[in-house]
Amino acid sequence: MTKIFFIADFFYKDLTGGAELNDYSVIARLRDAGFEVVELYCKSLTIDFLNKNSNDKFIIANFVTMPEYIREHMAQNCKYIIYEHDHKYLKRRNPIFYKDFIAPKEELANVRFYKRAKKVVCLTQLAVDVIKANTGLANISKIGASVWTDADLEYIKQLSKNNRNGKYAIMDSDNPIKKREQCIKYCEKNNIEYELIKDKDHKRFLEKLSYYTGLVFMTGHLETCCRLVVEAKMMNCKVIMQHKLIGATSEDWFSFSGRKLTEEIREVSKGSVRIFEESFGE
Repeated sequence: MTKIFFIADFFYKDLTGGAELNDYSVIARLRDAGFEVVELYCKSLTIDFLNKNSNDKFIIANFVTMPEYIREHMAQNCKYIIYEHDHKYLKRRNPIFYKDFIAPKEELANVRFYKRAKKVVCLTQLAVDVIKANTGLANISKIGASVWTDADLEYIKQLSKNNRNGKYAIMDSDNPIKKREQCIKYCEKNNIEYELIKDKDHKRFLEKLSYYTGLVFMTGHLETCCRLVVEAKMMNCKVIMQHKLIGATSEDWFSFSGRKLTEEIREVSKGSVRIFEESFGE
């Protein structure tokens, strides 16, 4: 059984953000495909551990807490893929601050770490285009979406059948990137009836959302896919958003909704295993 060390700042048991949900789904699919996946925190890595396991495979997701000397050692000695979520090739980790999403060269970060990766696997074409425009790197590929497990897709399919209340939902988040106040102002300006919803449990949040006609989602970040927007569309919710900031809009499947979108995402999610296998094989 092939062993893969999956390295991240946090895992699903710690946080339920989009990145952690993505990682959870990829890990589950790799395990279902017969890989032995070992979860490791970035901060727990040591040179001794890397030396002992230098012939193994590594997938690196978010790595903010990974010390620079560990990144450099991996760049020189390890076979790794970067599973790219949130623009860590930029110091500010957000291309929205720059014209055409292209940062000045002095704003780049971790470029050597990206360059030495076997592959940098992005979520969508927008994410690929932006990282290439900023770094000029060629070792970039994509899955074509975020990744879900079959069980989670079945859950979403059931929620899509719920009756709607005619209102739009807004995520009730204090995170300034989620732009709650901007969403509220948009609804009030356009006479859209809305309610704020929240839940720390992501499945319960989706259940609440499934009773609404639509979702108003504004962001202060260039979303490499935007898991929530895709989930809303799979549940047949209408979505009001800033299209140019949502990576999902760069994929052909984005015009779909409901069951058709769910089945398309299922195929893309299944294909994620092949993407990682091929990336290590090159």
